[in-house]
Amino acid sequence: RASDSRSANLLLQSSFISPSSKGIYHFMPPLVKSLEKLTSLIDEKMKNICAQKVQMSMLSGKDIWSLSGRWDAFGKELITTNLGEAKHCLSPTHEEAVCKVLSQTFNKFLSYRHLPLRLYQTNTKFRNEPDPQRGLLRCREFLMNDLYTFDTTKKAAVETYNAVCNIYEEFFKELNIPVTKAQAGSGLIGGDFSHEYHILAGVGEDNIFICPDTGQAWNSECTNIEKKLDTLKQVDGIEVGHTFYLGKKYSKMFKTSFLTPDSKPVPCEMGCYGLGVTRILAACLEVLSTESGMRWPHKIAPYKVCLVLPKTGSKEFENGTAAVNNVFDKLQNYPLLKNDVIIDDTPKRSIGWKTKHANLIGYPLVIVFGKGLNSEEQYAEVIIQNPDQQLNFLLRSFIMQHFIFMYCA
Repeated sequence: RASDSRSANLLLQSSFISPSSKGIYHFMPPLVKSLEKLTSLIDEKMKNICAQKVQMSMLSGKDIWSLSGRWDAFGKELITTNLGEAKHCLSPTHEEAVCKVLSQTFNKFLSYRHLPLRLYQTNTKFRNEPDPQRGLLRCREFLMNDLYTFDTTKKAAVETYNAVCNIYEEFFKELNIPVTKAQAGSGLIGGDFSHEYHILAGVGEDNIFICPDTGQAWNSECTNIEKKLDTLKQVDGIEVGHTFYLGKKYSKMFKTSFLTPDSKPVPCEMGCYGLGVTRILAACLEVLSTESGMRWPHKIAPYKVCLVLPKTGSKEFENGTAAVNNVFDKLQNYPLLKNDVIIDDTPKRSIGWKTKHANLIGYPLVIVFGKGLNSEEQYAEVIIQNPDQQLNFLLRSFIMQHFIFMYCA
């Protein structure tokens, strides 16, 4: 059914997602390609802080969730199942599990020489949302990047926290998407302090209060702003990231400790951090797209260039096939465009239909091989989707290939 979410409507209309049941979606090849690009960008940022990638089980036992008190605290949002006589949950997060893993792996105690330690993963998470809506913005199964950090002292842990905040800001800057960093409560995760990252949008479900003078922001859970609400600007935001300084909350519970130089066991100082990968993608589409077509950050567009072939049997078709293949081969030779160029050769469809479809998909550049093929100096029409512009280039002109490369790099 129609949604007030532009991203949900366009993803469904383009068949990039297909509903499995309420709040659960299958992802089709173009969307998977975009998500892989997004995940690769995150991997690059994680390397910058020496974080190591792990893959943790999606299932967690009731025992560790009961120890932290979150089996009951999560309530009906926790999706549970029985494996034999043992109860498990489909993990919405992995604080308990990562602490248990480290306690087991290092025979109860880490050494101070092992720290700082930073472990992250990008995998599927589950949450039994009571009212999933707006497509990938609020669903029951989603892709998330979560990072867990372990340090010897609070000072070191806060330095790690700031380092992660910095790479989050670099990540969103690379997507060319403005985000608002807001002070936040710690909710069911817990900890001493936290921040949220929001993409501002009308369909956002979080109320954010921003100081017009300083740009400082808070979410509505912060009680320390009650006295100055009338001086703050209220906006709606889509939460796409969250950072938590946890202190020793989980490390004490699960005895995730390290040995100091004089062999004394001390609980690790922890932080946990999350980026909602599928939600980031949907939020980008939400704020960039038009009513008729998706618009992507260039870095994560499924394909950067679409070549539109003339209709089969038309007078341009014979010349068009050779011209399209020639341009395709040249563009594929650019390393930054390799595997990022696609040809729309849909049979029996007109150029008008293909151009309209290309607008829906939102390829950053669309090269239309149409009536210009019949001119004395053959040319193609280049459509820049965001912002919307149209230019003509001679097919044999180096400027055409150079322009496309520079625009898409």
